[in-house]
Amino acid sequence: MAEQIKEITIQRGINDQISGFKDTVIEPKPLLETYDPFAKLLEREGSSFPMRLLETMVLKPDAANMLRDGIRFLAFSQIASMGQPWKQLVRMESSSKPEEMYLRDSALGVIPIKNSGEDVDFTNRSFEGSTKVTNYLYRLGVIVTGDDIKFDRIGVIRQIATDLGRSAVVTEDDAFFTDIQTTGNFTRNSTTNDNDIGANTAATTFNALGLDLAMATISTSKDRKTGHYLNYHADTILTTPRMEWPVKQMLMSPILMRAADTGAAEVRGMGTTNPYTGTLQRIIIHPKVGTSYQWNLVDSTAYSYVWQTVDPWQILQENQIEASEAWLVRNAIRYVIMGYFGHGIIDDRAWYCSSSTTAPTVS
Repeated sequence: MAEQIKEITIQRGINDQISGFKDTVIEPKPLLETYDPFAKLLEREGSSFPMRLLETMVLKPDAANMLRDGIRFLAFSQIASMGQPWKQLVRMESSSKPEEMYLRDSALGVIPIKNSGEDVDFTNRSFEGSTKVTNYLYRLGVIVTGDDIKFDRIGVIRQIATDLGRSAVVTEDDAFFTDIQTTGNFTRNSTTNDNDIGANTAATTFNALGLDLAMATISTSKDRKTGHYLNYHADTILTTPRMEWPVKQMLMSPILMRAADTGAAEVRGMGTTNPYTGTLQRIIIHPKVGTSYQWNLVDSTAYSYVWQTVDPWQILQENQIEASEAWLVRNAIRYVIMGYFGHGIIDDRAWYCSSSTTAPTVS
């Protein structure tokens, strides 16, 4: 069964006032077969009745090529039909080397007063650090057996093709969401002059204080050497399906109210206007963020996550000839889907990662 993904965006009207929210469900859509890639393959001249697949393989010398093209069409149509909202947060690059190095420049800091006649100070610009992103080759093979052809299992072949496309999307999703929920990828802290608050990862419970902490950590991000603030501001939260309703309630409610009279002082006083409404521009609900109450904040404009492509996804097919071991010995046609890419966070100062397993305390 397909994973259900949601992207929630804030809609704004006149004078940038919040006018509502758009809740979009993103899931694989059924392929509209206005063009059937196997129709031409099975077309019988002078008859409205299609040929069987085995008959086609015998009578048409280019049937093998059409079978390949049909599987490619279905596979890449499946890729196109599956939404990946997280790609809005990613910096897309091309790569021609085994790995790429991304440098984080040090800021120059505050310019001092130097009157005429005084020697000007020159700064030696250094790098705050660098991140290496390695490219890897991803490959997976599938088989269409001779029995599938003999017994005209067109439905099975179509399913194999769409599964190939789905596997490409799932692979990319796994790569991204594994990175953003690996706490070892987040190493910033106020103790190393990366921000004014503290570590940018913890098991932070989602509530008013937790959201305050995460947003302030990102907003006070700065250059280690000069202390220059980077002007990052979180605008997107990524979280799990279990967090959908607490996040919506926290970020979409027009007013605040006391949950109970406990006698304790209110953290935010007794106001009723919800200051968190519209704070973030985008909410992404995705099951791959985690199985509990994990969440991430990020400034999407920083493009601090890079996705570099050496070769895009492609599908290779073995020929059905006597020289083919698969066809001659195994009576099978082998397909391989392959892609060559690298990925990773190149500046985690724009991120906050919570590995929380505690339910949100949003009443």
